[in-house]
Amino acid sequence: MGLGSCSTQTNSETRPASVVAGAPLPGADDSEEIVHGIVYFSTDNGLTWKNKSKGLPAETSIGLGGIAVSGNRLALLSKHNGLYFFDSREDKWMNIPTDQQLIQNNPGALLFYQDRIYAGTQSGGVFYSDNDGKSWSTLNTGLNSLTIRKFAEIDHTLYAATNSGLYAYNNQRNEWELEYGNNTLQVNGLTVFDGKIYIATSQGAFSSPTGRRDWKKIFSNGALHNIGSDDKALYAMVYNELFSSFDKGSSWQKIQTGLPAGLYTFNVIPFNNTILAGQWDGVYRKDKGSGSWKFSGTGLPERLAVTNMTGYAGTIVVSGSERKLRTGMSADQHRLLLPDQVCKAVIMKDFSF
Repeated sequence: MGLGSCSTQTNSETRPASVVAGAPLPGADDSEEIVHGIVYFSTDNGLTWKNKSKGLPAETSIGLGGIAVSGNRLALLSKHNGLYFFDSREDKWMNIPTDQQLIQNNPGALLFYQDRIYAGTQSGGVFYSDNDGKSWSTLNTGLNSLTIRKFAEIDHTLYAATNSGLYAYNNQRNEWELEYGNNTLQVNGLTVFDGKIYIATSQGAFSSPTGRRDWKKIFSNGALHNIGSDDKALYAMVYNELFSSFDKGSSWQKIQTGLPAGLYTFNVIPFNNTILAGQWDGVYRKDKGSGSWKFSGTGLPERLAVTNMTGYAGTIVVSGSERKLRTGMSADQHRLLLPDQVCKAVIMKDFSF
């Protein structure tokens, strides 16, 4: 089981009015075939991909954790234009005009939880909406850092990974409480596995039984960019290698074979009998129990850094971080970059934001 999300609302007949009434923004690419997309769907376990960027502007940026699923609702949070819902009937993204205060604080993470949508930002903390994105309010009481990197719902509790530890929201007190960490512990990701919470941090990985705050270090071989899980294993995404553990973090094995050397993995998710990894140059997959990763990018743009990956209604959804060339670089120059050159060119940019 990976990161949780609340399974509330709605079928296609009861989609929120704001979704039906939404419309692509001026400048949105509304063509049937978009040459360079940012969001792609796969309905065959990641073997092939189809561009699903219709309705998104030609220049779109999505932070880490910026795609959320709840039931049959799929949403993303764009840095410049705010919230979008995917309308499956129209097969396009529909924009919900979004509070400028949220956008100005550099949005990243997104989560459906109970009857609200939560958005994390780089400098403004947590925002929430209880009307499908029509209006937003802040929810920062108790936080020591306003840099929100990820959200998760675990055992009906909302968690926020921040630059100063992991926080859990106390619904009775209406405030955040420090679950684990301090002002120097940057939490980059979290997952739940076999009754424990696991966090990926700037100081390794830690775990605790859910609800007990009995945290122990389980990975010391470098800072972690993210952590994931399936029904049998944990996956530690270090900044240059991928590790797995089949004994709850007591021991770890490198599983980088088949992935680009020296480049880190953004996400690992299970889907049916397949495990998928989002990498700097696309998607890699392997069947559970198989030895090595195999590139699986048919239909994806060349060297798309796949920074988000999730399941939605029997479909795998992935996105890149940006849908544009970097300033001053031609398309030919971009295509000629080797994966390690791409890494060096953008490693100074924090992909969370």
